[in-house]
Amino acid sequence: MRISEPREIASGVILMTTGSGPMASNLYLVRSGPAWVMVDCGWAGSAEPVRAAVEKILGSGHGPAAIFLTHIHPDHSGAAGTLARLWDIPVFVHQAELPMAAGRYIPEFSMPLDRWFIAPLLWSLRARARRRIEAAGDITDVVQSLPLDAKVPGLPGWAAVPTPGHTAGHVAYWRPGDGVMITGDAVVTVNLNSIGGILFGVPDLSGPPRYTTWNWKLSKDSAARLAELRPRLLAPGHGPPLAMGVVPRLRALAAGERAQRLPLRRRIGGAPEAV
Repeated sequence: MRISEPREIASGVILMTTGSGPMASNLYLVRSGPAWVMVDCGWAGSAEPVRAAVEKILGSGHGPAAIFLTHIHPDHSGAAGTLARLWDIPVFVHQAELPMAAGRYIPEFSMPLDRWFIAPLLWSLRARARRRIEAAGDITDVVQSLPLDAKVPGLPGWAAVPTPGHTAGHVAYWRPGDGVMITGDAVVTVNLNSIGGILFGVPDLSGPPRYTTWNWKLSKDSAARLAELRPRLLAPGHGPPLAMGVVPRLRALAAGERAQRLPLRRRIGGAPEAV
């Protein structure tokens, strides 16, 4: 799976994107003193290119000290098990996300796509094939719960902000010192509920995709919570970073209003970036 050239979007925060088009998903390397951690890690098929890209930065055979997931969905957590076992590191999630770590379909945490497609497909398979799929997504051997006090182990200066809605245990990672917010899918900067966003990746501040969201009302409440923190830079799970008009756009999104479409700034030698 294709991975973008790493680039530093804030002090000690490096963005990489795995996949392309609607399959594109962001992950971040975050420096903590002499060590690094990873926030999200992409699809299962991205494990090897992510490993290679990370070790190009940190040195051959060297990985981050931990993986922190915003949530357990295959485009953000699919490579977690492979990478955590390879580097012998823990994977942290919010306590409410732990039931998803076994890779099984759980009706009370399901999203529309689960009910319409994933669950019927799984139950159409033979039991052995179903168990094999579940085992491939099982990260219970490496996963741990984030502390309840919102601290991020090994990452001083950052806090885990509960942002439920897209999933029951979704979190954003917040650095109040300079206003950097890694949002996962609590909010994204490409509207995956629109044809333009899905097909062309047109930048547009948006809530998560409805078809993969557990509780839409809670997701709007989470957007309002992020606005209250007044971030200066959004580093989303999908789409380019956003550093202009962040708070009013978040407020408009939480209120269900249409924010002005994000302007683009062209970067030399790279993809367009929302400002």
